[in-house]
Amino acid sequence: MSYPIKDTLLIGDQTTLRFKTKISQGEKFIFPSPENPIMKGLEIIGAPVTDTLSNKEGVLELESRITVTSFDSGSYALPGFTAYRIKSDGSTDTLLFDGGTLEFKTIQIDTTSFKPFDVKGQMNYPYTFKEALPWIGLLFFVIAVGYAIRSAVKNIREKKSIFGKPIVEDPAHIVALRELEKIRNEKIWLKNQKEFYTRLTDALRGYIEKRYGIQAMEQTSNEILKDLAKQKMEPKIFSELSELLNLSDLVKFAKYIAPDQECESSIPAAVRFVNATFLEQIEQRDVEKSKEINGGGQ
Repeated sequence: MSYPIKDTLLIGDQTTLRFKTKISQGEKFIFPSPENPIMKGLEIIGAPVTDTLSNKEGVLELESRITVTSFDSGSYALPGFTAYRIKSDGSTDTLLFDGGTLEFKTIQIDTTSFKPFDVKGQMNYPYTFKEALPWIGLLFFVIAVGYAIRSAVKNIREKKSIFGKPIVEDPAHIVALRELEKIRNEKIWLKNQKEFYTRLTDALRGYIEKRYGIQAMEQTSNEILKDLAKQKMEPKIFSELSELLNLSDLVKFAKYIAPDQECESSIPAAVRFVNATFLEQIEQRDVEKSKEINGGGQ
């Protein structure tokens, strides 16, 4: 048995076809999904749904539903719908449900009384503060982000933290001595002499750059020695540095393999250079300070 909720509809409306049947307890009922569209112009919306309406004395009353619609006007004689009842002994019965007839109509327009009107112009409503509030908030957000970025860049240039606190840097000689001690403890020369001398000379170059204002990180060993020759320095310390840099270049660029003892002695030589030149810097400051005091007292 089948029956739609409505058999006369407007195009685009939906209606539900309902099919009822009864099966015994232990039997199965299958209502397969029909082809979509069911027929030209008539479409199924969703899959068939089967529910149990009642269960009396071992007899189940079932209802299967299919929702259909059409966007073309006309009368549709629906084909039969096939379902299957599987009995407890395994045999299958084929059930056929009559689809009935549906009619879809269009809205009728009375052309005799129909009077066309001109298209109205766009209506303009006043712009409210509530509508402008999100844009005002976005503007303030952009301004705040821009100010934060500008402040962060300024602080970085002035060697401050992002929040404006001065970044306290360790003195150049402390940084260099700490790196040299780390290199000594790691004993890199036993694994890779090129890496050992690269890190050793980089520590010295960083110190020289901050101590004397020389672009040592970008210069060759000869250029560094040429600039340092203009500074006041003990000849022995300068000579040791020169030998150390030359040995480093041989290992890094000429594939020279230095004895382990020579590698170990390179670290004390680097430490002596840092300590000696740092003490010279302190002595120079004391002399300049003494001159200022004596000059002020005259």
